[in-house]
Amino acid sequence: MEEHQVIIVGAGPSGAACAKALKEHAIDALVIEKEELPRPKICSGVLFGQTQVLLEKYFGTLPPGAVYCEPRTINASSIHEWDKEKGFLEYVWEIPKGGDSFPREYYNIWRSRFDQWLLEASGATYRESCIMQNYSSADDAIKLQVLRKDMTRIEKASKESAGQELCCTYLVGADGGNSRVRNLLDTSWAEASQVVIYQTYNRFSDPGTLQGGHWTVFFDRDIGDILCCVHRKDDFLTLCVGGFKERNLKNSMDLFKGFLSEQFKVVFSEEERVEGCVMRMAPPNLGSGNVLLAGEAAGLIYLNGEGISAAIDSGYRAGTAIARAIKEGADAAHLYKESMTDILEHCSACTQQMRFLVGQ
Repeated sequence: MEEHQVIIVGAGPSGAACAKALKEHAIDALVIEKEELPRPKICSGVLFGQTQVLLEKYFGTLPPGAVYCEPRTINASSIHEWDKEKGFLEYVWEIPKGGDSFPREYYNIWRSRFDQWLLEASGATYRESCIMQNYSSADDAIKLQVLRKDMTRIEKASKESAGQELCCTYLVGADGGNSRVRNLLDTSWAEASQVVIYQTYNRFSDPGTLQGGHWTVFFDRDIGDILCCVHRKDDFLTLCVGGFKERNLKNSMDLFKGFLSEQFKVVFSEEERVEGCVMRMAPPNLGSGNVLLAGEAAGLIYLNGEGISAAIDSGYRAGTAIARAIKEGADAAHLYKESMTDILEHCSACTQQMRFLVGQ
């Protein structure tokens, strides 16, 4: 059986940051990722000010040029909410944390490229197309049942060899808002309210009267149960709508495109790609025992759904807690929870100022 001190499920920002912290302490860790990298990831793909500060703090650098798209920067003052009676109003997507303010010049990036760069910058050993199906704990060992998604990548592949068992002392769930790790750890996770988010990348021949370099937010109950928004990435307009499970989001997207065409004279051409994800609205859970949760898997979301900052910060702290626990013979979950007070307080402050749901 293959053994590692730590196995991290999920190769997004929280998984990469956790791996980075463990690598710095010479702790043996393996990241497993269900998709093949670089993989599309539904997200605004914007690095907010706090994210930039955290990248400099934990990784020592910002991303290389290939990660960015045009317009490369979006100023906080260029994020607007449109009201049919009042016109454009400033929409706030980041607030100070613990008295610290952050840069207001945000970076526009491709999440697929960003996530792969961050994982490689962590120095992690990782395995792609590897799905965690289950895990069980006995004594100090955690056994994971995993399945290789793409059997053609397995030498002498067969149905029997596609499955594998891995063993570790610590398991970190960094697998996002639909976390399999949290689902197995926390039975209430599956019952939490879910918002389904639907995003399309659309070529266009005319942006109409949409303001260049801006990110525009709308609240319209006919279109979605949460904000809908549009901003440009290279030759695409990225459109996002969302709603609770009962809503037909394909219809919502069609309505949103029609609204943008009618109200702002946008001329769309072909739709290049469609993405979707689930955001669960549940209280934070940092894990227990030797199983820790980070990022969206832990329910850590900042203002209006921003998740990259909380993911990087919590992932790095989870890795640091495990490293300390190994070296000091301490309880990793206790150390992790002790270190997370400011993040949990900021999540609470963000919830109080949230303007994300229609009618909020």
